[in-house]
Amino acid sequence: MNKKLLIIPVAHSEAEMGSLSGDISKIIEGVMGKERRERHRKDVSTFWENLKELLERILLNGDMEKVKVYQDGVPIGGELGIKLVEDCANSGSQNFQIVSALIDRGATLEKTEDAKLLKEEYEILKDIISAKTAVERERLAENYKKRLYELTAERDKYIADRIKETLGEGMLGILFMGATHNIVPYLSPEIDAFVCNYKEKDVVDWLRREKHS
Repeated sequence: MNKKLLIIPVAHSEAEMGSLSGDISKIIEGVMGKERRERHRKDVSTFWENLKELLERILLNGDMEKVKVYQDGVPIGGELGIKLVEDCANSGSQNFQIVSALIDRGATLEKTEDAKLLKEEYEILKDIISAKTAVERERLAENYKKRLYELTAERDKYIADRIKETLGEGMLGILFMGATHNIVPYLSPEIDAFVCNYKEKDVVDWLRREKHS
């Protein structure tokens, strides 16, 4: 028995952007055009549908009480964390709909992020996105680039520490994480991590394999 962590790099949808979703939608449409934007939306939706089916198959006969769920953007666990997940799921987030379904089946939602780091990143993104012109937006993005890079690393380290603290022996952790993140360098060596390649056979083979030091 060992500690396993399935890392799922995800593409976030506009439904997960909260109060920034409206401004983000306008920016995306301005850059991509309406037709490409709609194609992108469909691609993201298809990604989540395929991922939902993959997880249902690989966890079909699994002991869900031994599954821990970690979700980027979630700074609380317990009942409040579940309420946050449900609210996001009800708003149309396919990511959170999958997480909600895992919880309903018996998985445990863990506090994943540091609220202070999330708030700082949110305020920076809000500042950039709220810029009146594209030129101003680019200037702000350049000014904040270094700090945003640091915040990503700080968030990754914090999440890795949370997983180390909460993932017990013989348990499976499932981490839904934005594709630009990389927590692997910060993970405890006792954790057998696999970055999901969305190939069912590879995931199943990894689940069955014991980690050897």
